[in-house]
Amino acid sequence: MSFEEKNRLNEDEQIELALRSFRDSVHAWSEQEFSKARTIRRSRWDAFWRVLANPVLGWTLASALVVTSVGVPVTVHHQRELVAARNAQMLRQQLLEKQAAQQEAVAMSDDELLSHVDSDVAQAAPDAMEPLASLMSDSSSQ
Repeated sequence: MSFEEKNRLNEDEQIELALRSFRDSVHAWSEQEFSKARTIRRSRWDAFWRVLANPVLGWTLASALVVTSVGVPVTVHHQRELVAARNAQMLRQQLLEKQAAQQEAVAMSDDELLSHVDSDVAQAAPDAMEPLASLMSDSSSQ
């Protein structure tokens, strides 16, 4: 073997040794980094979606949504119907009171009605015929 070949083999061994050393240091560094404890930052929404992924909770939330979306409008409608019925009852009561007051104002007692009928019957001629009756009485006296 010549000096150049020995030199080349020696350089190859040195390069191989350097690469092996580099490889071992990279493996050691990797092991050290992988063995470190790390904290993982999760987004706020990650916990929310994890909770919703639970089927029992999902069904519970869905049923609560259905009950609320049906129950609230039914309750509001029922309350409005009660208010409308109460208002209608008050209007009916006021109308009945007004009608009763009008009937009292118009109504006459039996004695008043009888005296009114007597005066109408006692007239010689109805009120509308009074001018004609006065002419007839004037002509009969002549």
